[in-house]
Amino acid sequence: MGNDGTNFKCPVCRNLVASTEVKTFPFCSDRCRLLDLNNWLDGRYKSSRPVDPTDNIEEFDRLSTKPPPDSR
Repeated sequence: MGNDGTNFKCPVCRNLVASTEVKTFPFCSDRCRLLDLNNWLDGRYKSSRPVDPTDNIEEFDRLSTKPPPDSR
């Protein structure tokens, strides 16, 4: 359950996810997390529309000009 009382369901098995603090959130387990990844890799999921490179051009520009984190 979220801080505001919201219930979350695992997108794979639809079981309730105890908290947003769960290591595998939004999934209920590592198994569901890996099943979801496998679904993407097997092409079972599709984008709702073709990717338009101009959709997030401002965000891309902002992130690509951001200085790298200090590696100390």
